[in-house]
Amino acid sequence: MKAHLFRALVLLVSALWSTSAAQTRDGTPLSLDSAVALALQYHPSVQGSEAAIRSSAAGHRAALAGYYPSIGVSASGTHTEGTFVFNPSIAPRDQIYSSYTATLQLNQTLWDFGRTSNRVGAGSSLLDASVADDRFTRDNVITNVRLAYYTHMQAKQLVGVTEEAYRSTLEHLKQVQAFYSVGRRPQFDVTKAEVDVANANVTAITARNQARVTRLQLENAIGIRFNGPIMVADTFEVHPFEQSLDSLESEALSGRPDLRAAELRVEANDELASAATSQHFPVLAATGTYTWSNFRTWPLYNRWVAGVTLSLPLFQGFALVAAEQQAEANADAARADLRTAMENARLDVEQNYLTVREALERISASVKLVESSQQSYVLAERQYAAGVASAIEVSDAQLTLSNARITRIQALFDYNSAYARLLRAIGRTQP
Repeated sequence: MKAHLFRALVLLVSALWSTSAAQTRDGTPLSLDSAVALALQYHPSVQGSEAAIRSSAAGHRAALAGYYPSIGVSASGTHTEGTFVFNPSIAPRDQIYSSYTATLQLNQTLWDFGRTSNRVGAGSSLLDASVADDRFTRDNVITNVRLAYYTHMQAKQLVGVTEEAYRSTLEHLKQVQAFYSVGRRPQFDVTKAEVDVANANVTAITARNQARVTRLQLENAIGIRFNGPIMVADTFEVHPFEQSLDSLESEALSGRPDLRAAELRVEANDELASAATSQHFPVLAATGTYTWSNFRTWPLYNRWVAGVTLSLPLFQGFALVAAEQQAEANADAARADLRTAMENARLDVEQNYLTVREALERISASVKLVESSQQSYVLAERQYAAGVASAIEVSDAQLTLSNARITRIQALFDYNSAYARLLRAIGRTQP
């Protein structure tokens, strides 16, 4: 058995290794869909939600047991030795004997005023709620992977922007040093260019470290560690977006799995409250026993008893009243949780809807911003080479261009992140 488990573990580790190697050795980018598929396979929260379904299914089967008879077998054997006194008129006497008994018992509930049916219904609702929770867990895993993927994309793109800015400052420094060497530019321009290079280098170092941090966050969101560099997509996608806020809210209220789970828990708690109330009523059951017994090992003589019992609790120290009050309070709490979840769903949809719309506008505006900044930087470089612009103007133009590119990347990141959250908010995993 241990050998089989060891081989299974080796195969699992090999599969993880081969998955990582296939995505890092040949330079194939890790697509967003691949990252999501890996997360759904390996993330522990998905495994936990699947275990919760199995637990709820077992609870439902336990509730169904109330419909079936209970059958039990018992056996006993005793040996007795000693002096027995039967009554004062008979002298005491010593006796030795053994007794043997075997009993088959059967009990079947005939009617309990809905106690069993309510518990079965509650178990069924809780099982369905666990299934809805599993779907919501998977939605969260998908969304978290998307957000981590977009964050890593953003960090990698910012590395590109900062490194390009660093290279530009180096080229400008070489140009200024050449001009200074022939007396066309003062020492101040050289010093200013050197400061710009140092600042750009620090910014690039920070960006590269942030990319390493976002890689770790992506691995954490997926649930596995990669052996080599992760190559994510180079560009953000902008999906068409035309739905109205009202239609999105309606879709969220009808399609979100967490809202469905909350509704099912309300139903389950209402049924449990009914089951608690039914404990005040009598229970009608059929009973039967079949017994074999004798004072010797053989033969055993048999007898059977069958009957119907009616039990009614009269006073249990107010335990039944307390159980009923507790069940009713749990039902009220479940309804309050449902209302809270619905309000949070509306807020979630509205916030991400507004963020998506705003990010779309910023994306359009940033296109013109980058174009204008690029033209301004090229013009500043030409004017500086012609001697009609200062080093500060070139530095400002370079900083403006870098900021414009960062602004566009930020707008694309904000749009994709908000869009991913909006999909989760309305209960969807695909656009």
